[in-house]
Amino acid sequence: MSKQKSKKHPKKRQTKSTTRPAPAFHRWLPWIPVLLAVLLYSSTLGHEYALDDASVITENFVTKKGVDGWGEVFTKHYRYGYWSGKGSLYRPLSLAMFALEWDLAPNKPWLYHLINVLLYALTAWLLYKVVARLFPKYNPVLPFFSSILFVVHPIHVEVIANIKSRDEILALLFGLATIYALLRYWKSRLSDQAQPIWLAYAVGAYTLALFSKETAITFLAVFPLVGYFRSRKVNLVDSATPTAIFLLPAVIYLLCRRAILGSALAGSSDISLLDNFIVSAPDLGSKLASAILIGGKYLKTLALPHPLASEFGYNQIPVTGLGDWRVWLSLLAFAGLGYLVIRTFKQRSPVAFGILFFLITFSIFSNIIITIGTSYGDRLMYTPSVGLVIALAFGLIQFFKPAEHKTLKSFAELRQVYLMPLAITGVIALLYGGKTLQRNPAWKDSFTLYEKDIKTVPNSAKLNYHYGLELNKKGLAATDPAERKRWWDLTLQHFQRAIEIYDQYGDAYGQLGLINYRQKNYPEALRNYDLAVKYKPGNANAYSNMGIIYFEQGNLAKAKEVYELAVKYNPRFVDARRNLGAVYAKTGQPDLAIQHFSEGLKYADAEDQPVLYLYLGYAYRDKGDNVRSQQNLERAYQLNPSLRPAGQPQQ
Repeated sequence: MSKQKSKKHPKKRQTKSTTRPAPAFHRWLPWIPVLLAVLLYSSTLGHEYALDDASVITENFVTKKGVDGWGEVFTKHYRYGYWSGKGSLYRPLSLAMFALEWDLAPNKPWLYHLINVLLYALTAWLLYKVVARLFPKYNPVLPFFSSILFVVHPIHVEVIANIKSRDEILALLFGLATIYALLRYWKSRLSDQAQPIWLAYAVGAYTLALFSKETAITFLAVFPLVGYFRSRKVNLVDSATPTAIFLLPAVIYLLCRRAILGSALAGSSDISLLDNFIVSAPDLGSKLASAILIGGKYLKTLALPHPLASEFGYNQIPVTGLGDWRVWLSLLAFAGLGYLVIRTFKQRSPVAFGILFFLITFSIFSNIIITIGTSYGDRLMYTPSVGLVIALAFGLIQFFKPAEHKTLKSFAELRQVYLMPLAITGVIALLYGGKTLQRNPAWKDSFTLYEKDIKTVPNSAKLNYHYGLELNKKGLAATDPAERKRWWDLTLQHFQRAIEIYDQYGDAYGQLGLINYRQKNYPEALRNYDLAVKYKPGNANAYSNMGIIYFEQGNLAKAKEVYELAVKYNPRFVDARRNLGAVYAKTGQPDLAIQHFSEGLKYADAEDQPVLYLYLGYAYRDKGDNVRSQQNLERAYQLNPSLRPAGQPQQ
């Protein structure tokens, strides 16, 4: 009887997982940067509105409709509710949130600030998770250091403390969410259990990023890097293939943008040098040199965030040329970053990924590819800074060459193995965190911000102008004549300083005219208003203010002429509509008066509505329509009982 040989089965090859088992402390470690974010920015909850918050909230009639304004939010340009001119931005998601928050807590800035802080904390948590999955070999050290450095960086104060910058927060948050979902997809694909649902989640998150801010378009160049840096089994071509699906939401967003703005691409040829001094460059060489210089300033501020200011506009940083040594130093710094990418790309180093992330997301702000609406802004480094903190964190780890990486089971073990990188990160966190806490109070309100920043940026025409506006408000609020004069003298100084820096500053001439009017110097007021409309032909405010002078002088024909220009350039200008209606009423044309009062009511806020209803009542009375007259008068009295004549009973 022959022996039957047992059949040997080949052993299955064990594939070594790149993801190490996660000890318990890995679950709470990501919450440290979350807590730090909340602690650093909790002081902003007591802040008011600042900078351009008014344009998207307090002076935006669409936002103040609450959720009833969502139709206009998604079908009009970004500042449609603030001005009537042509817009160049389409960012509906943050506006939709502001409208909802207005419904929940009308004119309560603490809610807006709270949501900014919570979203920032969520971004820190998500950044940790993304880096942990992208570079599992260095988990939890690299994600922990990266998220800590991100959270404490003072350059982010402008984004978190300025409510309007919700668009920046949302764009990065959803951009990171896209990368996280993409990483989950790659993990399932590499384990031969592909889960396309994660790709669908990624597409959804990226759509939200695009509708938050158009600059999220740069992530299209980041996504192909994710699979490549995640695994050595994936080459760059293989990594790029599935990310082609992100072209779909990009095309949808660009089509929406084109339908609403008339242009699918960002950038504009109608940019004032007050917003971006680079447009004043006399030639291509100067433009390029100035853009490179600004790029170097960004790098310097990311490394050494001092001084910080909300505005570095014309002419704080003058146009420069290729002969400026600072330009070549900036170019050398960028060349150094490029060299590091070349050296470390094939090794799939976090340094290469971090620098590429920075360069890609910064590219649109560089003013080299396109000319954008600003030359410099701390907020523009919010997303790009993610790349540099990843590169810096990894550099600290590698420089000290700790023992071979192993799964860390406790914070004590992390401290033991990575003592020096942890200590240096701690020192940086203390310095950066201290600067963040020191900068936060400056954003309490616009007056505090400009008063602080004018000392740092005295040669910015725009900053002098806006500081003058805030000083003027102080003068209007003062009850003591001597105090009022002191505020208005300071106001005058800063408006004049703005004009010294830029002698074609139409808005500044308009404000000088307003001061002259309050001083009853009407000839000088009209001279400044003429200069205002000369240098800014569509200056509706200046035309309306000229109308007030002509009306008070009894020159109704001239008042009618300039008021009509005011509503021509700004059809939603409530004051001009009301005053033009008053001219028509006074000249015996009640139908035209009714037309302008009614048009003004479409855009009037709660403060302006009672007077417009009152004037409508008078106009209908002049027309002989007593029923409508009484209806509008009663509506005015209901909204503002003080308007009801003494002794008249309520109907």
